[in-house]
Amino acid sequence: MTSTAPHSATPPSGRPVVGADGAEGPLPVGPAGPTGPRGPWSVRSVRATHGRPALEVYEYGELADVLVAARLDLPLLRGARRCALPGACGSSVLAWGRLPDGGSVPTVGFTVGWLRRPGRPGRAVAVPEVVTVAGEFWLAWAEGRFDGVLVRHAGGCERQALARVRPGRRLPLRAGGAL
Repeated sequence: MTSTAPHSATPPSGRPVVGADGAEGPLPVGPAGPTGPRGPWSVRSVRATHGRPALEVYEYGELADVLVAARLDLPLLRGARRCALPGACGSSVLAWGRLPDGGSVPTVGFTVGWLRRPGRPGRAVAVPEVVTVAGEFWLAWAEGRFDGVLVRHAGGCERQALARVRPGRRLPLRAGGAL
């Protein structure tokens, strides 16, 4: 099942990108809680250089990743995180990436154990709803005890471990990043 999360934001250029629902600013994402999505993540859809769509992923209000629509053959799975939820017996997990050429939505599964047992497939224990953003990107989230994500699409299959997020810790700088 898929759905679309079009929303707008004000990019650094100051030109607002108007979404279908008229919303602006970061949009919280994550498993549903009593007061809205649970988890430390939010996303923002913006227009980057030359009008290309871009997706900003925030973690505890800090910019964690930026994806810009590209015509290159890049991996579809860009990032995957997990964060313990207060008062829950599990974690909030989030995975994100690019849609393949043609815009077909990949199948996403959060898994347990596949990284601990090399050569033996793990179980996909949750197949979440995949949400598309700006017709170029996808997001998926769930709540539970997961350690990996598996993304299947017409071009193959991609796997990644869920990076652990701890509240109050600053995000590590990526290679080439500035202070």
